[in-house]
Amino acid sequence: MTFVICPNLALDHVLAADCLRLGGLTRCRMLRSQAGGKGANVLRSTLALGGDGALVGFTAGRVGKVIDELARDEGLAFTTVSTEGEARVSTVVLTDDGGVTRLFERGPAVTPADEERLLALAARRASAPREWAVVTGAAPPGASPGFYAGLVRAARAGGHRVLVDAEGEQLTGALSARPDLVKVNLAEACTAVDGAAADCPDEKRAEPEALVAEGLELCRRLVAAGAAEAALTLGPAGAVAMLGGDVWHVTTPAVRAVNPVGSGDCFAAALVLSLQRGDDTAAALRLAAAAGAANAASPFTGDVDPALARELAAAAHAHRQTARSA
Repeated sequence: MTFVICPNLALDHVLAADCLRLGGLTRCRMLRSQAGGKGANVLRSTLALGGDGALVGFTAGRVGKVIDELARDEGLAFTTVSTEGEARVSTVVLTDDGGVTRLFERGPAVTPADEERLLALAARRASAPREWAVVTGAAPPGASPGFYAGLVRAARAGGHRVLVDAEGEQLTGALSARPDLVKVNLAEACTAVDGAAADCPDEKRAEPEALVAEGLELCRRLVAAGAAEAALTLGPAGAVAMLGGDVWHVTTPAVRAVNPVGSGDCFAAALVLSLQRGDDTAAALRLAAAAGAANAASPFTGDVDPALARELAAAAHAHRQTARSA
Protein backbone atom coordinates (compact mmCIF):
# COMPACT_ATOMS: atom_id res chain seq x y z
CA MET A 1 0.00 0.00 0.00
CA THR A 2 1.20 3.51 -0.84
CA PHE A 3 0.73 6.00 1.99
CA VAL A 4 0.26 9.49 0.54
CA ILE A 5 0.79 12.63 2.63
CA CYS A 6 -0.49 15.77 0.90
CA PRO A 7 -0.82 18.82 3.16
CA ASN A 8 -2.47 21.08 0.58
CA LEU A 9 -5.44 19.26 -0.95
CA ALA A 10 -7.63 20.97 -3.52
CA LEU A 11 -10.87 20.86 -5.42
CA ASP A 12 -9.77 20.33 -9.03
CA HIS A 13 -11.72 21.65 -11.99
CA VAL A 14 -10.83 20.89 -15.61
CA LEU A 15 -12.54 23.25 -18.05
CA ALA A 16 -12.55 23.51 -21.84
CA ALA A 17 -12.93 26.68 -23.92
CA ASP A 18 -12.37 27.74 -27.50
CA CYS A 19 -9.84 30.33 -26.31
CA LEU A 20 -8.97 32.47 -23.30
CA ARG A 21 -9.99 36.11 -23.51
CA LEU A 22 -7.83 37.93 -20.98
CA GLY A 23 -9.72 40.88 -19.59
CA GLY A 24 -12.92 39.67 -21.21
CA LEU A 25 -15.51 36.93 -20.96
CA THR A 26 -14.55 33.29 -21.56
CA ARG A 27 -17.34 30.73 -21.47
CA CYS A 28 -16.11 27.28 -20.45
CA ARG A 29 -17.39 23.73 -20.40
CA MET A 30 -16.81 21.70 -17.23
CA LEU A 31 -15.00 18.48 -18.10
CA ARG A 32 -14.41 17.18 -14.60
CA SER A 33 -14.54 18.19 -10.95
CA GLN A 34 -12.71 15.97 -8.47
CA ALA A 35 -10.80 15.72 -5.22
CA GLY A 36 -7.44 17.09 -6.17
CA GLY A 37 -3.96 18.20 -5.37
CA LYS A 38 -0.80 16.24 -6.12
CA GLY A 39 -1.54 13.65 -3.45
CA ALA A 40 -4.95 12.86 -4.91
CA ASN A 41 -3.31 12.38 -8.31
CA VAL A 42 -0.79 9.97 -6.79
CA LEU A 43 -3.49 7.96 -5.07
CA ARG A 44 -5.82 7.95 -8.09
CA SER A 45 -3.12 6.71 -10.46
CA THR A 46 -1.90 4.12 -7.95
CA LEU A 47 -5.38 2.60 -7.90
CA ALA A 48 -5.66 2.74 -11.69
CA LEU A 49 -2.44 0.74 -11.99
CA GLY A 50 -3.72 -1.99 -9.67
CA GLY A 51 -2.21 -0.83 -6.42
CA ASP A 52 -3.73 0.21 -3.12
CA GLY A 53 -3.25 3.33 -1.07
CA ALA A 54 -4.49 5.84 1.46
CA LEU A 55 -4.02 9.59 1.88
CA VAL A 56 -3.84 12.08 4.72
CA GLY A 57 -3.91 15.87 4.37
CA PHE A 58 -5.51 19.15 5.34
CA THR A 59 -8.94 20.34 4.27
CA ALA A 60 -10.91 23.40 5.32
CA GLY A 61 -14.34 24.94 5.09
CA ARG A 62 -17.15 24.10 2.70
CA VAL A 63 -14.80 23.35 -0.15
CA GLY A 64 -13.04 20.88 2.13
CA LYS A 65 -16.32 19.06 2.69
CA VAL A 66 -16.82 18.83 -1.08
CA ILE A 67 -13.30 17.41 -1.45
CA ASP A 68 -14.08 14.74 1.16
CA GLU A 69 -17.39 13.88 -0.53
CA LEU A 70 -15.87 13.60 -3.99
CA ALA A 71 -13.05 11.43 -2.65
CA ARG A 72 -15.56 9.13 -0.95
CA ASP A 73 -17.70 8.90 -4.08
CA GLU A 74 -14.62 7.97 -6.12
CA GLY A 75 -13.47 5.35 -3.63
CA LEU A 76 -10.35 7.22 -2.55
CA ALA A 77 -9.27 6.53 1.04
CA PHE A 78 -8.88 10.02 2.52
CA THR A 79 -8.26 10.93 6.16
CA THR A 80 -8.26 14.69 6.59
CA VAL A 81 -7.34 17.18 9.30
CA SER A 82 -9.66 20.20 9.32
CA THR A 83 -8.17 23.67 9.56
CA GLU A 84 -9.54 27.20 9.56
CA GLY A 85 -10.29 28.96 6.31
CA GLU A 86 -11.34 27.53 2.96
CA ALA A 87 -9.68 24.76 0.97
CA ARG A 88 -8.23 25.83 -2.35
CA VAL A 89 -9.61 25.39 -5.86
CA SER A 90 -7.26 24.47 -8.71
CA THR A 91 -8.55 25.12 -12.21
CA VAL A 92 -7.06 23.93 -15.50
CA VAL A 93 -8.44 25.45 -18.70
CA LEU A 94 -7.86 23.57 -21.97
CA THR A 95 -8.28 25.62 -25.14
CA ASP A 96 -8.81 24.53 -28.73
CA ASP A 97 -5.31 25.63 -29.75
CA GLY A 98 -3.77 23.12 -27.31
CA GLY A 99 -3.16 25.65 -24.57
CA VAL A 100 -3.18 24.52 -20.94
CA THR A 101 -3.73 27.33 -18.42
CA ARG A 102 -3.47 26.70 -14.68
CA LEU A 103 -5.23 28.86 -12.10
CA PHE A 104 -4.22 27.50 -8.69
CA GLU A 105 -5.23 29.07 -5.39
CA ARG A 106 -2.69 28.99 -2.58
CA GLY A 107 -4.93 27.40 0.03
CA PRO A 108 -5.67 28.25 3.66
CA ALA A 109 -2.93 29.12 6.13
CA VAL A 110 -1.97 26.47 8.68
CA THR A 111 -0.74 26.91 12.22
CA PRO A 112 1.92 25.03 14.22
CA ALA A 113 -0.91 23.19 15.97
CA ASP A 114 -2.29 22.08 12.60
CA GLU A 115 1.15 20.81 11.61
CA GLU A 116 1.43 18.82 14.84
CA ARG A 117 -1.91 17.13 14.21
CA LEU A 118 -0.92 16.05 10.70
CA LEU A 119 2.52 14.93 11.88
CA ALA A 120 0.90 12.78 14.57
CA LEU A 121 -1.52 11.28 12.06
CA ALA A 122 1.32 10.46 9.67
CA ALA A 123 3.41 8.86 12.42
CA ARG A 124 0.57 6.59 13.55
CA ARG A 125 0.34 4.81 10.20
CA ALA A 126 2.44 1.66 10.46
CA SER A 127 4.08 0.27 7.34
CA ALA A 128 3.98 -3.28 6.07
CA PRO A 129 7.24 -4.61 4.54
CA ARG A 130 8.37 -2.77 1.38
CA GLU A 131 5.73 -0.04 1.69
CA TRP A 132 6.41 3.55 0.72
CA ALA A 133 5.09 6.91 1.79
CA VAL A 134 4.87 9.79 -0.68
CA VAL A 135 5.14 13.32 0.76
CA THR A 136 3.93 15.56 -2.02
CA GLY A 137 2.58 18.92 -3.09
CA ALA A 138 3.07 22.62 -2.55
CA ALA A 139 3.07 23.58 1.11
CA PRO A 140 0.07 25.52 2.44
CA PRO A 141 0.66 29.13 3.50
CA GLY A 142 2.05 29.45 6.99
CA ALA A 143 3.85 26.10 6.96
CA SER A 144 7.11 26.13 8.88
CA PRO A 145 10.28 25.61 6.80
CA GLY A 146 10.89 22.24 8.46
CA PHE A 147 7.35 20.90 8.04
CA TYR A 148 8.09 18.47 5.21
CA ALA A 149 11.26 17.31 6.93
CA GLY A 150 9.05 16.46 9.90
CA LEU A 151 6.66 14.57 7.64
CA VAL A 152 9.56 12.55 6.24
CA ARG A 153 10.66 11.64 9.75
CA ALA A 154 7.10 10.83 10.81
CA ALA A 155 6.55 8.47 7.88
CA ARG A 156 9.89 6.81 8.48
CA ALA A 157 8.99 6.34 12.15
CA GLY A 158 6.11 4.19 10.94
CA GLY A 159 8.52 2.04 8.95
CA HIS A 160 7.95 3.54 5.49
CA ARG A 161 10.50 4.29 2.85
CA VAL A 162 9.81 7.86 1.77
CA LEU A 163 9.58 9.65 -1.59
CA VAL A 164 9.40 13.45 -1.56
CA ASP A 165 7.95 15.61 -4.33
CA ALA A 166 8.17 19.25 -3.25
CA GLU A 167 9.90 22.53 -4.02
CA GLY A 168 11.65 25.49 -2.45
CA GLU A 169 12.30 25.60 1.26
CA GLN A 170 10.18 22.51 1.91
CA LEU A 171 12.28 20.44 -0.50
CA THR A 172 15.46 21.88 1.02
CA GLY A 173 14.22 20.98 4.47
CA ALA A 174 13.11 17.51 3.42
CA LEU A 175 16.57 16.82 2.00
CA SER A 176 18.00 17.39 5.47
CA ALA A 177 15.82 14.50 6.68
CA ARG A 178 17.52 12.24 4.09
CA PRO A 179 14.53 10.83 2.18
CA ASP A 180 14.93 7.56 0.32
CA LEU A 181 13.96 9.15 -2.99
CA VAL A 182 13.24 12.61 -4.37
CA LYS A 183 11.06 12.88 -7.50
CA VAL A 184 10.76 16.40 -8.92
CA ASN A 185 10.84 18.25 -12.23
CA LEU A 186 13.58 20.57 -13.41
CA ALA A 187 12.11 23.78 -12.04
CA GLU A 188 11.37 22.21 -8.64
CA ALA A 189 14.90 20.84 -8.34
CA CYS A 190 16.36 24.25 -9.21
CA THR A 191 14.48 25.88 -6.35
CA ALA A 192 16.35 23.71 -3.86
CA VAL A 193 19.81 22.93 -5.26
CA ASP A 194 20.47 25.37 -8.12
CA GLY A 195 19.56 28.68 -6.57
CA ALA A 196 17.22 30.00 -9.26
CA ALA A 197 14.49 28.13 -11.11
CA ALA A 198 14.57 30.86 -13.75
CA ASP A 199 17.99 29.61 -14.83
CA CYS A 200 16.73 26.10 -15.54
CA PRO A 201 16.33 25.05 -19.18
CA ASP A 202 12.79 25.33 -20.54
CA GLU A 203 11.42 21.82 -21.05
CA LYS A 204 9.42 23.03 -24.08
CA ARG A 205 12.30 24.76 -25.84
CA ALA A 206 15.63 23.21 -24.82
CA GLU A 207 17.23 20.42 -26.80
CA PRO A 208 16.67 16.95 -25.27
CA GLU A 209 20.41 16.41 -24.83
CA ALA A 210 20.70 19.62 -22.82
CA LEU A 211 17.73 18.66 -20.66
CA VAL A 212 19.19 15.23 -19.94
CA ALA A 213 22.58 16.70 -19.00
CA GLU A 214 21.00 19.32 -16.74
CA GLY A 215 18.68 16.75 -15.20
CA LEU A 216 21.50 14.40 -14.34
CA GLU A 217 23.50 17.22 -12.78
CA LEU A 218 20.50 18.18 -10.66
CA CYS A 219 20.03 14.55 -9.62
CA ARG A 220 23.63 14.51 -8.42
CA ARG A 221 23.05 17.70 -6.44
CA LEU A 222 19.89 16.32 -4.86
CA VAL A 223 21.78 13.22 -3.75
CA ALA A 224 24.67 15.32 -2.47
CA ALA A 225 22.14 17.41 -0.50
CA GLY A 226 20.68 14.39 1.30
CA ALA A 227 18.47 12.24 -0.94
CA ALA A 228 19.47 8.59 -1.11
CA GLU A 229 18.25 8.48 -4.74
CA ALA A 230 16.68 10.94 -7.16
CA ALA A 231 14.50 11.04 -10.28
CA LEU A 232 13.82 14.09 -12.44
CA THR A 233 11.06 14.35 -15.03
CA LEU A 234 11.91 16.27 -18.21
CA GLY A 235 8.61 16.61 -20.06
CA PRO A 236 8.84 15.28 -23.64
CA ALA A 237 12.51 14.38 -23.08
CA GLY A 238 11.49 11.67 -20.59
CA ALA A 239 13.16 11.41 -17.23
CA VAL A 240 16.54 10.80 -15.66
CA ALA A 241 17.32 9.10 -12.38
CA MET A 242 20.01 7.94 -10.02
CA LEU A 243 18.50 4.65 -8.86
CA GLY A 244 19.83 1.27 -7.85
CA GLY A 245 23.42 2.45 -8.00
CA ASP A 246 23.19 3.52 -11.64
CA VAL A 247 22.33 6.58 -13.72
CA TRP A 248 19.35 6.25 -16.06
CA HIS A 249 17.54 8.00 -18.88
CA VAL A 250 14.05 6.74 -19.72
CA THR A 251 11.83 7.68 -22.67
CA THR A 252 8.47 6.52 -24.03
CA PRO A 253 6.93 6.75 -27.50
CA ALA A 254 5.55 10.21 -28.14
CA VAL A 255 1.90 10.84 -27.29
CA ARG A 256 -0.35 13.72 -28.25
CA ALA A 257 -0.23 15.78 -25.07
CA VAL A 258 -3.65 17.13 -24.13
CA ASN A 259 -3.19 17.98 -20.44
CA PRO A 260 0.20 17.28 -18.84
CA VAL A 261 -0.93 18.51 -15.40
CA GLY A 262 -0.43 15.65 -12.94
CA SER A 263 1.97 13.65 -15.12
CA GLY A 264 4.75 13.94 -12.56
CA ASP A 265 2.38 12.66 -9.87
CA CYS A 266 1.50 9.66 -12.02
CA PHE A 267 5.22 9.05 -12.59
CA ALA A 268 5.82 9.04 -8.83
CA ALA A 269 2.86 6.74 -8.18
CA ALA A 270 3.95 4.18 -10.75
CA LEU A 271 7.59 4.29 -9.66
CA VAL A 272 6.73 3.65 -6.01
CA LEU A 273 4.21 0.95 -6.93
CA SER A 274 6.79 -0.87 -9.06
CA LEU A 275 9.44 -0.65 -6.36
CA GLN A 276 6.98 -2.01 -3.78
CA ARG A 277 6.24 -4.92 -6.08
CA GLY A 278 9.94 -5.72 -6.38
CA ASP A 279 10.31 -4.83 -10.07
CA ASP A 280 13.82 -4.18 -11.31
CA THR A 281 14.91 -0.57 -11.76
CA ALA A 282 14.54 -0.50 -15.54
CA ALA A 283 11.00 -1.91 -15.41
CA ALA A 284 10.03 0.52 -12.66
CA LEU A 285 11.28 3.50 -14.67
CA ARG A 286 9.55 2.31 -17.85
CA LEU A 287 6.20 2.04 -16.06
CA ALA A 288 6.70 5.39 -14.34
CA ALA A 289 7.45 7.19 -17.61
CA ALA A 290 4.54 5.41 -19.29
CA ALA A 291 2.12 6.48 -16.56
CA GLY A 292 3.22 10.09 -16.91
CA ALA A 293 2.80 9.98 -20.69
CA ALA A 294 -0.61 8.28 -20.41
CA ASN A 295 -1.79 11.07 -18.12
CA ALA A 296 -0.60 13.73 -20.58
CA ALA A 297 -2.68 12.07 -23.31
CA SER A 298 -5.84 12.49 -21.22
CA PRO A 299 -7.77 15.74 -20.75
CA PHE A 300 -8.02 15.03 -17.02
CA THR A 301 -5.50 15.34 -14.18
CA GLY A 302 -4.11 12.29 -12.40
CA ASP A 303 -5.79 10.12 -15.04
CA VAL A 304 -4.00 6.97 -16.19
CA ASP A 305 -5.51 4.56 -18.69
CA PRO A 306 -3.88 1.31 -17.50
CA ALA A 307 -4.05 -0.30 -20.95
CA LEU A 308 -2.28 2.67 -22.54
CA ALA A 309 0.27 2.75 -19.71
CA ARG A 310 1.08 -0.93 -20.26
CA GLU A 311 1.40 -0.36 -24.01
CA LEU A 312 3.73 2.61 -23.53
CA ALA A 313 5.77 0.79 -20.88
CA ALA A 314 6.32 -2.14 -23.23
CA ALA A 315 7.71 0.25 -25.84
CA ALA A 316 9.63 2.50 -23.43
CA HIS A 317 13.40 2.53 -23.28
CA ALA A 318 15.33 2.75 -20.00
CA HIS A 319 18.99 3.29 -20.75
CA ARG A 320 21.62 2.76 -18.07
CA GLN A 321 24.10 5.52 -18.77
CA THR A 322 26.95 4.98 -16.37
CA ALA A 323 27.80 3.77 -12.90
CA ARG A 324 26.95 6.28 -10.17
CA SER A 325 30.55 6.48 -9.10
CA ALA A 326 31.66 7.62 -12.56
